[in-house]
Amino acid sequence: MNTIKTFNSDTMVNFEYNSSEKHLICNFSGRLDTQICISLAEEINSKLQELKQGQGENDKPEEKIDFDMTEVTYISSSFIRICLITFNQCKKEKFAIINCDPFLKRTFKIAGLDNLLVVS
Repeated sequence: MNTIKTFNSDTMVNFEYNSSEKHLICNFSGRLDTQICISLAEEINSKLQELKQGQGENDKPEEKIDFDMTEVTYISSSFIRICLITFNQCKKEKFAIINCDPFLKRTFKIAGLDNLLVVS
């Protein structure tokens, strides 16, 4: 298991990649407000580019990608945008948002994304 940790002021994202299962888990914590999401977007994009190395430019990574929201207390519309961008860069059924508390699930539902994204 290859694990890379990245810290950012009040928030942390921890990337865990299991190469044998081709599974990337992004564990988030804290408040994912607009300011934090600016740097998170860059980090996630960078990680997705790493996964695409050796593939064609327009190929989507084969890896399953999960956003683990266990320790998240708030998400902004900027984070929802990150979810949509990541979803669009993945193969269908390879992206999920997991371990959301009911408040976060409701936020995705209000945004009309509960039918598009896998949110649990």
